[in-house]
Amino acid sequence: MDTRTRPVSLFVIMRTLLVVLLVGCCSQANAASLQAVAEVPDPQFNRLYPNDEIVEFLRGYAKAFPEWVRLESIGKASAGGDMWVLSINNPETGPELSKPAMYVDGATHANEVQGTETALYLINYLLHNYGELDPVTELMDRAVFYFVPMVNPDSREKWFTEPSTASFPRTVPVHIDDDRDGRIDEDGMEDLDGDGELTQMRKRVPLGEGDYKLHPDDPRRLVEVEDDELGDYIRLGSEGIDNDGDGRVNEDSIGYVDPNRTWGYGWQPRYVQNGTTQYPLQIAESRSIALWALEHPNVIAAQSFHNTGQMILRGPGSKMARRYERVDVRAYDIIGEEGEKLLPGYKYMVLWKDLYTAYGGTLDHFYGIHGAITFSNELWGPVQDFDGDGDVTEEERFKFSDLLTHGRMFSEWTEFDHPQYGTVEIGGFRHDTWRVPEGWMLEEECHRNASFVFYHATQLPKLRFGEPIVEHIDGKLWRIHVPVRNDRAIPSMTAVASQLKLHRPDIVTVEGAQVISSGVVQDAYLNKVDLQKHRPERLMVDGVEGRSTKTLFLLVEGSGDITVTYDSVKAGTLTKTIELE
Repeated sequence: MDTRTRPVSLFVIMRTLLVVLLVGCCSQANAASLQAVAEVPDPQFNRLYPNDEIVEFLRGYAKAFPEWVRLESIGKASAGGDMWVLSINNPETGPELSKPAMYVDGATHANEVQGTETALYLINYLLHNYGELDPVTELMDRAVFYFVPMVNPDSREKWFTEPSTASFPRTVPVHIDDDRDGRIDEDGMEDLDGDGELTQMRKRVPLGEGDYKLHPDDPRRLVEVEDDELGDYIRLGSEGIDNDGDGRVNEDSIGYVDPNRTWGYGWQPRYVQNGTTQYPLQIAESRSIALWALEHPNVIAAQSFHNTGQMILRGPGSKMARRYERVDVRAYDIIGEEGEKLLPGYKYMVLWKDLYTAYGGTLDHFYGIHGAITFSNELWGPVQDFDGDGDVTEEERFKFSDLLTHGRMFSEWTEFDHPQYGTVEIGGFRHDTWRVPEGWMLEEECHRNASFVFYHATQLPKLRFGEPIVEHIDGKLWRIHVPVRNDRAIPSMTAVASQLKLHRPDIVTVEGAQVISSGVVQDAYLNKVDLQKHRPERLMVDGVEGRSTKTLFLLVEGSGDITVTYDSVKAGTLTKTIELE
């Protein structure tokens, strides 16, 4: 009888239906394992959120997913704000420290606020799409995410609640005598006209006493006079007065300590690096995270969000720093070059070589101390380049403000009676412009950068055993070759971690047989093996490079089944049963 038309028994039908039902149930159980027990926050990403709203979102996620999401304060920042860390881990696939981890932070510099929203976007995206999108589900099942959305919470709050500029406040709120006059933070900017913004001052002076004149087509703008012209305006800088009578204005605002110059690796003193501290990790912000990271050795990838300039930066931060190892650079290049495709207009760059020198930064600390592949994205860029010449001029900035924000970005010039300069004009671009996108442009910026971090996280090491080759030598003596494959770009132990001994190597152990000798195969065809001289039962391996295979050599004495375990600090643990026959 033609098998294509052969009747199918009731037993076969029932068995098939049962298999389909079981598979479906398992699939549904996996997809439904992230079940909310409370309302899940769903923020809109067309606006920037002040700190209290950010914290409420974080608390909401922890409340909605108490088994998956943990929110904890790891200490107090310089002015008393909490340093919040949000962790996401699927408890059904193991404890968090048993899996590779991705660390993400934002708002290291207080004025670079949208790094917080970008981190929040990724948190929200992961939690809303587990079980809905296969790549999200796969990644969250095998990896852990740690988020510090606000590295500099105290000053970030000031940016929202106090008069600010696009670049101020940036520092952490600690007190430094910047001008060394024996007084601390006595001469900062003031909101003289009381409009809630710190804008610019300019003054009209007698013709011939100024360096500038009004632009002939736009009186909001000043243009520098030529050698044969007479000017009648001078620029006076940001709003403020000479509080201490030293003949300077705004020279000693809240003390300048740059939190991204205070980390442990590559730190330099203030006479070398402006904005640093008296010693590494002096401020609570970087110290709290550094101590937390020591307790989370599974972190092997890190991302820090800054602004501005559309850059994907990697270290080293200075020419004098240790060169990044070739194996690690390969992983950086794979991720960074893909990032340029995900983020149109962004450039993948080496910090010291392509931008500037920065000592004691996040990039070098997480790579040099933790062996983590670390990037820093400079979010956002200049407003629209209308003529496409690659340069955004002041005229184009005004055009963007006028035509696409209908004037929202600019505060018109108004006269003010200054106690020292007399009649001045105060006006200029608002603090929430230029370095941060308009609300209607924010969501795409968040999504693309979150997608870059997601791609980075997909390259966390993913190990699997290949098919072993078992050769019987004599009696109960067996020679075994066990391939270990890393399917992703990041090594299970970065080269810098191996060379600087940042953490223990990956460890291979065997149960069920006595290990006589062990090592790593260098050439299987020529039978070349790099043997471990001592303690063969505990083979130490300097990781598996990205997208490669490393073959283990085991000479064992035994019979029956043995279990080989590969245990990696950064890539987790896997086991394989091998039959000796």
